[in-house]
Amino acid sequence: MKVFGRFWLKQAGIGLVFVLIVAVLGHFNYAKGQLIGGFTGADWYFLLSWICFPFAKWVVLMDDRDLQAPIFHRRRRRRRQAADETASVYEKMAKPEQAPRLTAAPKTTQAWYWRLLIDIALAFMAPIILGGFVTYSLKHN
Repeated sequence: MKVFGRFWLKQAGIGLVFVLIVAVLGHFNYAKGQLIGGFTGADWYFLLSWICFPFAKWVVLMDDRDLQAPIFHRRRRRRRQAADETASVYEKMAKPEQAPRLTAAPKTTQAWYWRLLIDIALAFMAPIILGGFVTYSLKHN
């Protein structure tokens, strides 16, 4: 838990920097060269993004649980089964073998520019990613 707390504080600081940059750019009056006061709906969204940022980053980069996509089983047609049953030995030997099941590559550390791009994207998408993760977790656990 101590490691997670340190991770959360570090990521909350990083998220705060990105959210503040975007919020300041949104409140800047470019014609007059000054900041505009007030708290808008976008500011509430950025505040929510800042709160969700560490958790969404953990979901995207650090979550090491073995999650698999659902498998759809298709029914084989009767004709195909009948053809397989009546096939000769030579036809059965000539059948290609099924391809091996594909597995995802293990997560590795990212280069600094990819982490920067991910942080910028998470500054906007953190509530959506966290909401999808919670929904998926509730449905599949």
